[in-house]
Amino acid sequence: ESFFNGSDGLELEVSGIARIKEDSVSDFLSPGFKYHPTLTDLYMENAVNSDIAEAQKDSEISVRSGTPMTENQKTDFLQQIGADKTPSSIQIYPVSFSAKDEVTEHLDAYNEDKSEDEEVIYTDIASIVTDLTGDIIDGVSYVLIAFSAISLIVSSIMIGIITYVSVLERTKEIGILRSLGARKKDISRVFNAETMLIGFTAGSIGIFIAYLLTFPLNWIIKALVDDIGNIAQLPLYAVFLLVFVSVFLTFIAGLIPARLAANKDPVEALRVD
Repeated sequence: ESFFNGSDGLELEVSGIARIKEDSVSDFLSPGFKYHPTLTDLYMENAVNSDIAEAQKDSEISVRSGTPMTENQKTDFLQQIGADKTPSSIQIYPVSFSAKDEVTEHLDAYNEDKSEDEEVIYTDIASIVTDLTGDIIDGVSYVLIAFSAISLIVSSIMIGIITYVSVLERTKEIGILRSLGARKKDISRVFNAETMLIGFTAGSIGIFIAYLLTFPLNWIIKALVDDIGNIAQLPLYAVFLLVFVSVFLTFIAGLIPARLAANKDPVEALRVD
């Protein structure tokens, strides 16, 4: 009681309480009391001239534990009790990512001609989080690409099988076309055109479904994160690229069945019921 009611004490008044919003996504407030700069200056002034600080500055023995101290340990102790005004770290909160980049560029420019002891060591938390998130997204993307590749291979095999079944079912038609003067490459072109048409139709349907899915995805993301919108997009170049890939894969899948159809003997083909 005598400690708190002493004549050297200061009476403080709480002027406000800061709380995180319940629906806040991130939390940058640390717990504890926040003082006015004038109180901080007064505390530092008193700490520098305090008896314990003066005693520790003139001694290599810890005044708290009585054990020997190194120069770094003494500096750390003086900083803990507020007797050393040298800042150990500075926290910077840029207003945007572009402002963050300007700060890091300025620090990098400052460190260019400095020795290792004089360099400003900084940690870009936002960059670390971004890189970590990017690595996670890349990992997920690789897995999705692998599944997509497997799906494309299986689909190509199925298209090849379907085209081969179509060749078997239309053997008599192939024989009639050959007997009417159709060349082997004409027969091959018929089935190649059919497989490419299948690829174009399937690719167009897939693109249309993907485009429709961007709307609910953007709505969900915007509902979860207020500042992010329209992150799911389908660029025009991707539309043409995906359709081309679909047509190309179906064309490759139908080459063997088309070649088999072209090499059928017209006489044997006409005998098929």
